[in-house]
Amino acid sequence: MVTTSIGDLAGTFAFRARNVALKQDIQRLSTEMTTGAVSDLAKKFSGNMGVISGIDSSLARLLSYDTQTNEAVLFTAAMQASLQNINSLTSDASATLMSANLGGTNTQLSATASDAKHKFEAVIGALNTAAGGRSIFSGVETNSVALADPDVILSALEAATSGAASAQDVVAAVRDWFDDPAGFSAVAYLGGAGLEPANIAAGENADLGITAADPAIRSTLRGLALGALLDRGVLAGNSAEQKSLAVAAGSDLIESGSSRLDLSARLGVTEAQISAAQTRNSNETTSLQIARNDLVSVDAFETATRLQDTQTQLETIYALTARMSRLSLLDYL
Repeated sequence: MVTTSIGDLAGTFAFRARNVALKQDIQRLSTEMTTGAVSDLAKKFSGNMGVISGIDSSLARLLSYDTQTNEAVLFTAAMQASLQNINSLTSDASATLMSANLGGTNTQLSATASDAKHKFEAVIGALNTAAGGRSIFSGVETNSVALADPDVILSALEAATSGAASAQDVVAAVRDWFDDPAGFSAVAYLGGAGLEPANIAAGENADLGITAADPAIRSTLRGLALGALLDRGVLAGNSAEQKSLAVAAGSDLIESGSSRLDLSARLGVTEAQISAAQTRNSNETTSLQIARNDLVSVDAFETATRLQDTQTQLETIYALTARMSRLSLLDYL
């Protein structure tokens, strides 16, 4: 019978190597017990990580959609709030201006003009609103306010209407100024082109391109500006024409109301689209996370059993090592 043995030094190295391996196994199994996930995915899937990589890629894509939709929700909510504020302001102003020709005194007309000016300033303030540090009605120029200071705009309009002798002349001059690229677009609007659509889901974009240069907003500003010019003294000394101008301003605001409602409705559709996309993305994320967990999870009972067996082996090595270290030559012989 042939007996194979190893020397003491080789035996020591063998014990030491086994000791290190068992400690590493205990560390790995303990981590898997704690996290519930396989620590070495490549080993579990024999190097074929295609499925996991695909899921991780989809989860990363959904995370980017989540960022886009959250920002879009912030933008559209701020826009909607501003439009509602503008609708409230213009509704009050139009009613006051329309009543200016109903036997009102010059004092009442002056109060109406002052109110129109304040409403004009308030609407510009609403359009210069920022959300998350970004101007919401400035298009791509999010670091700039959407509109110039109200006094700058009214001063430009004063110059444009300086030769007007009637309310009709003032209305025509103001309309021309708002439509002229060298007028409103050059002096009043400080923003840029509308924002690019936001990618909120696979193959789906949300329109965030509303700016303060939108025709509905421009016509609202025009109506308020007509009333505000009265406060600047336009047609001074001609009470009848001033009252006619106030009525024209109120009529302009009423006509622009339907356009503003259409704008709010369009924005509401976008908000609903974003909300639906968020729900779908959230459901897809949950499904993918469950699928991933199923793939990488470990069997808790099997892992606990293997951990206990490994600990037992390590304890056995310690016991053998301790016993061998106490051997005398007599015991060995």
